[in-house]
Order: sequence, then structure tokens, then C-alpha cells
Amino acid sequence: MKKIMPFLALLLVLLIALTILVIFRILANNRAEVPAPAPAATAAVETPPPVTVVEPSPEPTPEPTPTPTPTPEPTPTPEPTPTPSPTPAPTPTPSNLPRVTKNPTDETVPIKGACQFVTKYENADLAEWHFVSPDGKRDLTYKAAEKEFPTLEIVNGYAKDMTLKNIPVELNGWKVYCRFTNKNGYTNSGMAKITVNTDTTAGAPKVTKSPTGETVKAGEGAWFVAKHEGAIWAEWHFVSPDGKRDLNYADAGKEFPTLQIINGDKPTLQLKSIPAELNGWKVYCAFRNNMGTTNTDSATITVTGGNATTSPAPTQTTQRQGFEGRWAGENNARCVVVMTYNSDGVQDVDITWSGGAALKSRWTMTATVTKKDIMEYTDGHYWIQEFINNTEYNVKDEEFNLTGRFFLQDGKLHWVNDRTGEETILIPA
Repeated sequence: MKKIMPFLALLLVLLIALTILVIFRILANNRAEVPAPAPAATAAVETPPPVTVVEPSPEPTPEPTPTPTPTPEPTPTPEPTPTPSPTPAPTPTPSNLPRVTKNPTDETVPIKGACQFVTKYENADLAEWHFVSPDGKRDLTYKAAEKEFPTLEIVNGYAKDMTLKNIPVELNGWKVYCRFTNKNGYTNSGMAKITVNTDTTAGAPKVTKSPTGETVKAGEGAWFVAKHEGAIWAEWHFVSPDGKRDLNYADAGKEFPTLQIINGDKPTLQLKSIPAELNGWKVYCAFRNNMGTTNTDSATITVTGGNATTSPAPTQTTQRQGFEGRWAGENNARCVVVMTYNSDGVQDVDITWSGGAALKSRWTMTATVTKKDIMEYTDGHYWIQEFINNTEYNVKDEEFNLTGRFFLQDGKLHWVNDRTGEETILIPA
């Protein structure tokens, strides 16, 4: 009995421990929702079977709650890049616009007469003439004016100097101006009024200067100068000593084949190689326009056997001026000026400016001494000779009543041309 008691005590301890373990397992299984195993039957044996201690199952790691994928923010629409505005052109200023240096002047003409409007400018690329109605409500370009007035002839409506021919009475009271343009804008000249004189008796040309007689040696030359107002055409005539024959310059050239006639259709006539047969003949100039013809007085040509001078001997006044003679451009030999004595203090001037084999610019004028070493002219005649062959040519771009001056400085002749505003320097040739 004494031997059994310790064994029973041990068994009791084991049972208590087992019971505790079973209770713990049951609790653990309840938590893990796993049924607990059935308790082993208690066997009444001397040696209890080994007790297997079952470790409680670890509490399962809870599945992580998935984090919802965030909704992506919408991509912002990019603001449109503004298109840069072009840099505005600089506002034109008076310094970069064309500048008018001479405005046209009013003109009074007879019906079907002619006139010229002259302007000057700086810094322009284009020129265009405009016609403005008397009430100022209509502004026509020169091309539109040609359609408006079909009988009107407009010459150089695109240049600084415009010529009107065959002017109708309907143009009375209209005004003209020239518009000068460059890349920066345009500038208009002042306006000039056209007055058409309906008094036909006042429409014929007026002679303001008749030629004077000349005495020359056979084979030499002479000049004859006439002036007018209101003429469109000029034509020189030769009259026989008995007055029975009147030849125009073309027929006179056939009558005297050795005679050279220059500018027979201009106010200034030049004769070269005058034959003895022309002694006693007279010359006069017929000025014409659409209203009629007016003749100058006649001038007698006296041809001697070689004893007389070409023209009256120059006085000391003209000799001191030193203008007479032949001059050539200092830097451009194509320009040649010939100044011939006319009378005391007066020189007849002929200028040739070669533009090549087919073109030649010409000027003629009468220059008068106004003060020491200065001669001025107001009757300048300009035209271009467009040669057909060696002797024949057409006349174009003709202009009248041009102004300018000549002066001497350091032994050189200076020609100031108001038409172009240029100064040409010449030396003796």
C-alpha cells in the first residue's frame, strides 16, 4: 500500500496537468475553430503512456485588407500656347516718308492746249499723278483720268514731271497732285489748278522774242533764237530775198544740201556750213497750237566772202565773264556744253548729253549775266533724241521753260539744272 501511494500521487499530478492541457487546447481550438481531439481513455496500467504535448496552433495571420487602388487624377489639359503676335511695323515718321521739295503750280491753257506740271522729291520709289474734281469729291489716278477724258493725252503720269496735251474744256477747274511712295508710305504734293481758257482769241501762241539778223562768212555757222508763250509746235522757215519763196526747214535742207540745219523744229535754230547762196535769205519761226499759228519777225542772213565774223564782237563785259567756248564734263565727257556769244552779257547755250549710240539728251537756252560770274536762264528747252539711223531721230519727253544757272569757279564751269536739282562741273574742251 505504501508503494502505491506515491504512484497515485504522481498519477494525480499528471491527470491534473493533462486536464489543464486539455482545457487549454479546447480553448485554443475554440479560438481556431478546430475541434479538440477526444480525451484518451484512462487505462488502469501501472506505467502511464507518454503524454504528447501538442503546441497550440498559432493564430493565423489575418489576410491584409487590400488597399483600394486610388483613382488617378485626370491629366490636366495643357493650356494652348498663345501664338505670338507679329511685331507691328514702326509707325512712319516724316524722316522715312518721301519728302516733296517742289510743288506743281497752277496752269492756264487754251482749249486743246498743253501744259506741264513739275515736282521734285526725295526718298521716293514711285510717283503717280492724281486728278481731283472741282468739288473735291472725286480723286482719279492718271489712268482713270485717261478714261474719264478720252481726248486728253497724258505724258509721264508716272513721273515727277507730267505733261498734258489736247486738254478738253471739261478739265476746267480740276486740280492735279503727285503722290510719291516708298516702302514706309506715301506723301502727296500740293495741288495745282487747271484753268481752261475758253476765249479762242487768246489761245494762239504769243511771241515774246524774235530772232535777230546774223552776218557770217561762207562755211561758218550762226544761231537764231525765238521765244514764245502757249505754243506746242515750232517750225523754222526760210524766205528768199525777193519774198516769193517760203520754205520750211526740211525743204530748205533740200534746197541747200551743204547747209546743216539743227533744231529746225525747236525755238533755238542752229545753222552750220552756211553756203554763200543763202546770202539775203531770211528766217522766222512759226509757233503753233490748236488755236492757231503766230510767226516771229524775220531775221536776215548776210553771207560775206569771208571777211566778217560769225557774230558781233563780244564786249569787254562778256569777255570778262569767260563763259564763251566749249566745255566738257569733268567726270563725264558725255556732257558737252557749247556757249556762243549772242549779245552783250548774253550767251546762247547748246548742251548735249550722250546716253549711248541710240539716245541723246539735248538742252538749249539763252543765258543772261545777272551778276559777276553768274548767268541764268528761264527758257530752257529739253528733249531726248531717239535715233533711227545716223541722221534721223524721234523726239520724246520734250519740256519747255526750264530754269537754271551757270557760274565760274576756279576756271571751271558749273551748271545747276533746276529740272533735276543736280550740279555738273565742266572744264574747257
